[in-house]
Amino acid sequence: MVKLDQHEMTEMLIKLFSRFSPEAMREIKEHDLTRRIDKILVLDAVAGTLNDLTPEEIAIFDAAVAGK
Repeated sequence: MVKLDQHEMTEMLIKLFSRFSPEAMREIKEHDLTRRIDKILVLDAVAGTLNDLTPEEIAIFDAAVAGK
């Protein structure tokens, strides 16, 4: 299980969302913003997990993803 670094993730989200104007950020409903942040964090955690796979495990993962 990958444990995300809270400080690192906060900095990444601040940098990511700083691309939006304050007006654009205010237009995003809270539940939509929460959903977007959750997806970003899950993606980062999954990517970190994939870094620990062996080449054989990556091949199995790729085959499983291709089959869906």
